[in-house]
Amino acid sequence: MIFDLVIRGGSLASSRGLDRADIAVKDGVIRAVARPGEDLAAKSEIDATGKYVLPGLVDAHVHIPGHQLSGRLDNFETATQAAALGGVTTIMLMPTDDPRTATPAYFARKRRIGEEQSFVDFAIQAMASPQSERADIEEMADQGAVSFELFLAYGGNPEFIIGNDDFELHRLLQLIGNAGRVAGVTPHSGSLIAKLTQRQKEHEANRKYRDPRHEEIVPPAVQIFAVTRPALSEALGIARACTVAAATGTRVHFRALSAQGSVDMVRRFRDSAALSSEVMSHHLLFTEEEAFRFGPYGIIVPPIRSRAERDSLRLAVQTGQIDMVVSDHSPVLREDKERGWANIWQTLPGMPGLQTLLASMLALADDGIIGLPDIARICAERPATCFGLAPRKGALVEGADADLVVVDPTRPMLVEDRRQRSRANYTTLKGRKISSRIERVFLRGELIAHEGEIVGNPGGRFVRP
Repeated sequence: MIFDLVIRGGSLASSRGLDRADIAVKDGVIRAVARPGEDLAAKSEIDATGKYVLPGLVDAHVHIPGHQLSGRLDNFETATQAAALGGVTTIMLMPTDDPRTATPAYFARKRRIGEEQSFVDFAIQAMASPQSERADIEEMADQGAVSFELFLAYGGNPEFIIGNDDFELHRLLQLIGNAGRVAGVTPHSGSLIAKLTQRQKEHEANRKYRDPRHEEIVPPAVQIFAVTRPALSEALGIARACTVAAATGTRVHFRALSAQGSVDMVRRFRDSAALSSEVMSHHLLFTEEEAFRFGPYGIIVPPIRSRAERDSLRLAVQTGQIDMVVSDHSPVLREDKERGWANIWQTLPGMPGLQTLLASMLALADDGIIGLPDIARICAERPATCFGLAPRKGALVEGADADLVVVDPTRPMLVEDRRQRSRANYTTLKGRKISSRIERVFLRGELIAHEGEIVGNPGGRFVRP
């Protein structure tokens, strides 16, 4: 057989470790993983000697707010270019963005837009809300939804939020389980958040503080916001969802854990329910003191917490208590963040993260927190497996899509705002020097990014479990 591409001599990363091997690709699929130097004839060869080859990252939590807009917000084109440059070759779209994936018609529309504009492969996560009927869930499952997302708090439009309605929580988890899909749960206590927010607004109404950048009088942005989203809120939502999951037998994936109490709560229920969980890369990198210095740019949901909480999350990732790391790419624009310096309630929570997900993981590797095998596990293998995309996605094995990233450990990479492809053209990782560089990114054997530049045109495909 004459292969289309052979990548020779690289050290392949998987959860089992690092192994030197050659990869042979034909028709977009890995057809052989061979010992170095085997006779593999190909139309094209790449020498990866001294470099690492990782599976293309699978980001299970991505927001693209302007799917249908070519104007100010991130759309499929800009967000997925950012993904490609950052080594993310498969994204899973959250349902809260226009068009909201709450009906089969909106599901089909989102798929069509993605197939026209996406530079990477994408899966779609559908909405499950008090308005959802059994027929909607069954039809979107047939259309290929990888999950159905429930919002106990947040979720944008109030009509999509389940809140404290345990009847709806039980009904929807049962329907999702019957459809054979994962229920993605954004936990928290909406009532606790609402009361704390009201109290904080009243308490802070007459207090003023200095913005260290502009010497203007402003509220202390992140401090105010963080008080309204305590770790207790997260744990309360997790406990409710775990209890119902145990009763229905539905597989549940918890979004954006940010505290040790949340990790403990999930662990307590693992024997009685099928559970998985994620953490955002920001919560592994930063502490609340650093987030305070970011001002409005440091505001995300849930908030970045204390050093002790960050370190506990790092340990949970190392030991597998948390299954995966995600970006929660929420590209709030710079001009919208800037309003928060004067009034914190006039900005939106969220940070871009697609282009810096792998860079964040490599930064943690530089600090000795994780290794390349951990990155393959938590950013490729586990998300693909938990959402039913394995073995096609997430691993460098025969029969898998040839989605892979070549990383050069001999050349450093500086993270800069000016290189961000998202329309939210900033990053809290700005100025960080990473010891390794993302050299090449392949999607199904086709080069889509090389040395920080996009190669080719949109070629992403819809993927389903």
